[in-house]
Amino acid sequence: MTLDVGFLRDLCLASGASGYEAPVGRLIAARIRHTVPRAEIASDTVGNFSVTLADEGVGGHRVLLAAHADQIGAVVSGADEHGFVWLQPSGLLDASLLPGHLVSVQTATGPLDAVVGRVPGDFLRDGDSAKLGFDDLWLDIGAKTQEEALSLVAIGDPVTFTPSFVRLARDGLASQALDDRAGVYAIFRGLELWSAGPHARDTEGVTARGTGSDTQGQGGLHRGAPHVTAVATTGEETTFLGARALATSLRPDIIVVVDVIWASDHPHVDARKLGGDIRLGAGPVLNRGAGLSERLVRLVRTAAERARIPLQLRAVPGSTLSDADELLATPGAETIAFGIPLRYMHAPCEVVDGNDVEHTAELIAAFLEVIAGS
Repeated sequence: MTLDVGFLRDLCLASGASGYEAPVGRLIAARIRHTVPRAEIASDTVGNFSVTLADEGVGGHRVLLAAHADQIGAVVSGADEHGFVWLQPSGLLDASLLPGHLVSVQTATGPLDAVVGRVPGDFLRDGDSAKLGFDDLWLDIGAKTQEEALSLVAIGDPVTFTPSFVRLARDGLASQALDDRAGVYAIFRGLELWSAGPHARDTEGVTARGTGSDTQGQGGLHRGAPHVTAVATTGEETTFLGARALATSLRPDIIVVVDVIWASDHPHVDARKLGGDIRLGAGPVLNRGAGLSERLVRLVRTAAERARIPLQLRAVPGSTLSDADELLATPGAETIAFGIPLRYMHAPCEVVDGNDVEHTAELIAAFLEVIAGS
């Protein structure tokens, strides 16, 4: 496995609930300034974090690579007279996965540990646990009164699963934020691979505008190479706010969205309902259908074949349930969507195969090579 495990680990351990993704952007900026010093680094008013690699004044496709920075979570909504804190979901979070787990409340003074409480199962009547909702849960932060609780946390503070990153057997990786830090890794790692790839050449006078650096570039792009912007988007788990902003602020003609996708290779999952048999370790998933560009699908398959990258296909008869749904409406652009196979989405520990993550990055670089000549 050639995955940069340290980079992915750092991404997964960074705090980044919907609307609070800035730590992820800062981490990426620190890395890109080192690995691709000629890149342009920027952020917008909704928090989207972008890195652009361009050969000024030269034609070529304008490519947007997008993956969302936010992770699933909840928000503080109040506290009772005994100091127990109420919470409400921020995105599609399953209440049944929370009881007994450690979570982290991102407060104004830093992260605060908490335990998700509920009535013990021994006290529930038959069938009650199946009806569990957020009104049946609370956060135990150790406070004794409402006043004490609200002195430690504030209404609206984001809550996420306590950060973790674990290596499993056979290149398996487990973390609470692989959705979609695996995708974030893939687009920025793919940009790094593209920067160092066959199209690189020496260029003078290219600076990293917006970074405060006047370092000369360590390689430009051949004439006709694409103008590439990679963006860690905000709010995908809640409002798609970041993608909506990109659809109007940028003018790409090719859009590549990378997100995780449900794997079918574990018990009690029907592959037919997922649009195909999706397995960990079998390569990135190329979504096909529902307005996604068939021309780009063919080019991706060509890129995968040339680079000898394993590729899985998934039928998408309707919504992709990703930023692609918003970006499909971008005027003048064709869109494709990649998926990284993942088990246990939106759970305290999600699981991927590290080879799939790195292959997705490699596929992005190979795809950019193909469209450079198209």
